[in-house]
Amino acid sequence: MPGEIIITGNELMTGRVAEVNARYAARRLHESGLKLQCMTTLGDGAPLFAEILHRAISRSDFVIISGGLGPTDDDLTVAQAAEALNLRLILDEAMVSRIRQRLEARGSVWEPRYGKLALIPQGAAILDAGRSACGFSLKYQDTWLFFLPGVPWEMRLLFESGVLPVLVAMAGAPGHLVQRSLRLFGKMEVEVQQAVHAIEKEAPGVEVGFYPNFPEIHLTLTARGPERAALEARLDTFIAALKRQVGDFLLGVDGAQLEEVVGKSLREQRRTLAVAESCSGGLICHRVTNISGSSDYFQGGVVTYSNRAKMDLLGVAADILEQQGAVSPETAAAMARGVKDLFQADYGLAVTGIAGPTGGTPEKPVGLVFMGLAGPRGVDTRSHQFPGDRDMVKTLTAETALDWLRRELLA
Repeated sequence: MPGEIIITGNELMTGRVAEVNARYAARRLHESGLKLQCMTTLGDGAPLFAEILHRAISRSDFVIISGGLGPTDDDLTVAQAAEALNLRLILDEAMVSRIRQRLEARGSVWEPRYGKLALIPQGAAILDAGRSACGFSLKYQDTWLFFLPGVPWEMRLLFESGVLPVLVAMAGAPGHLVQRSLRLFGKMEVEVQQAVHAIEKEAPGVEVGFYPNFPEIHLTLTARGPERAALEARLDTFIAALKRQVGDFLLGVDGAQLEEVVGKSLREQRRTLAVAESCSGGLICHRVTNISGSSDYFQGGVVTYSNRAKMDLLGVAADILEQQGAVSPETAAAMARGVKDLFQADYGLAVTGIAGPTGGTPEKPVGLVFMGLAGPRGVDTRSHQFPGDRDMVKTLTAETALDWLRRELLA
């Protein structure tokens, strides 16, 4: 059952708003074993709509159209679809009644423009999840069409209640589908692809999807067949073989975030953490505390951006800052020791560097970052030269620092 998605919205064509509906639907369809062969984005009322819709009908078993179902003048999808398919628009009286009831419940007054929400092509069936979100479905020739709102929460509500169950039922149950998601950091995509190719013979029948998600690489593993236990074993074999290829570059299985992996290790080992940041501006602390229950192991953190803050809060010696500079292994080590002592934590993690785009010199260019880690085994430092703009440097700094701590905890 190949399908496709058509998304409409002027705001999407200008790049001011990120498109999320097609991405959501594609992920949920993939998880259910349903395949897409095309996704198209158009502006509101685009002249190409009729051509794109007819082409989709001619080559796909189902088409999901999202956007342009509202009451405003630029919501043109319903009228365009009716014209393209040569179908008469009819007023669904039951929907008019529901709209009136919902307006009354909110204390709003009926206006003629709301009647537009109840206009549907002849032969269509209303999709109503019992709330304000409404859409409709229509079988045209041999293709099922699903028209959904463009508002993300409304679209997802109707998709889960009135689209996905129907498509899964129509597709039948060709056995089982088992999936795993993996996260890797520290290797380039081509290196991960080479590792995957090297083990394909060990675990045949596994579909691998590559999803670069800066600064990580995400993989999805999919296996289909009549016996779930055999599929689970096949994926276990694949993951074990991949671990042998990439080692500790594999962060985890089933989507666990790096900060979640670190937090789990800290909790299991009954260790605590404190963080001192300069160039990353609090990003590490933000990620650590994004995990529920992080108070079990995270003692606290400081953003010591200025030299004065480094000296006053962390006890970094003035002569280190004067002779070696704020961006130096000596300063990173002193920051790590200082924050560990300040919060009486088992580990002190510190970063200092030049995020750019200004501030670099030939000796210390933009992207140079020093890290310090103070723990039960003493104090160590590392240096990195990160590429990219300011946001990329900060992101890579936080990811690399957390990954260093993860590896230390593994050791």
